[in-house]
Amino acid sequence: MFNRFRVIITAVLLLSSTSAIATDLERCQALFLKGEVVPAYQACLPLAQVGDVQAAFNVARLQAIGLEGTPDWGKVVKWLTVSAAGNHHEAAYNLAIAYQLGKGVTADQQQALKYYQQSVELGNPKAMRNLALLYEKGEGVEKDLDQAFSLYQRSAEQGLADSQLKTGLMLLQGEGVEKDPQVARYWIELAAESGDDKAQLALGVLLIDFDPYRAIHWYNQAVSRGNPYAAHNLALVYFEGTGVPVDMMQALAYAETSNELGNGVSEALYQKILAQLQQPIVSDPQSISKPMATVESDRPRLEERNLEWLKAQPARHYVVQLARLNSHNSAESFIQEQGLLNTAHAVVLDTHDYVVLLKQDFSDIATAQNALKVMLPQSLTKDAWIRSYRSLYTH
Repeated sequence: MFNRFRVIITAVLLLSSTSAIATDLERCQALFLKGEVVPAYQACLPLAQVGDVQAAFNVARLQAIGLEGTPDWGKVVKWLTVSAAGNHHEAAYNLAIAYQLGKGVTADQQQALKYYQQSVELGNPKAMRNLALLYEKGEGVEKDLDQAFSLYQRSAEQGLADSQLKTGLMLLQGEGVEKDPQVARYWIELAAESGDDKAQLALGVLLIDFDPYRAIHWYNQAVSRGNPYAAHNLALVYFEGTGVPVDMMQALAYAETSNELGNGVSEALYQKILAQLQQPIVSDPQSISKPMATVESDRPRLEERNLEWLKAQPARHYVVQLARLNSHNSAESFIQEQGLLNTAHAVVLDTHDYVVLLKQDFSDIATAQNALKVMLPQSLTKDAWIRSYRSLYTH
């Protein structure tokens, strides 16, 4: 009977101890998240000293903030090592960076690789991205673009925007993977929609030749996030009239913005636009008497639809966009030159906004992708955009 009571008492004491530790850890975590540096350190340190993984990571972070005004990187590495030993993925990731940069410890590329790999195996997308970069550059490991792409893609699948952009660019260029412009665009768009200004810039570059208004939208998104190169590209778009009417004042404004954001190259463009604006407008007297070009009477005419027709189509069906242009004539020329009179038509979205679409629509993306290979030459397939009717009139 006495032994039974002793067992019960021991069990109760163990439960009480476990409960107390859990309560202490909750307090440590709560203070850490509130940013109360000294109280958090005092609450977390005893737990870290007995090997608690989360507490050790918190102490490392607190040492990096600097308990006495300056960070103690040696102690940061000490507590990251304790935490990483307990498979804390973020601790392993930060420890890899410390070894890679020699911060708080002697630089050691092999140790950095070891901890990056540990963090990758624990599912950390930032570690996947950093390790991918090492394989891409061949730093500390043999250069391996296939491995780099695989890691970038795994990171991208977890939502890391810069990895999504990198995955898209490698697919676009055929680095470490077979070229696939459509899938590349999918990843770049995901990164752009996440707010990555480099992805927004890249998407603008991709779209400008066949969908200038959408390209301008993404360039503007990048400019709003301080990207000077997007502003420079917009200045060129309006200066040269790339798919949109020439607008010298817009061009001047964007060139100035690019320059103010730190892109010194835009100063020369700014001066060029300014000089052209200051030139006197001289009419050509011969142009008054020039006869207008005649249109061949037997030339097949472009089949054109309007916005009302577009909104009457099944909103969730998919259609293939081949180009986005700024006039009836440019849409007609595109269709004529590509031999698409029987398979494509133009839809007028606005005065200077025409999209060229295949006449056939599809109930799902997979069917549309299969049809593209049969209906279009490869030169058009690589730039074709499968989108829903709704997305056309929504944007």
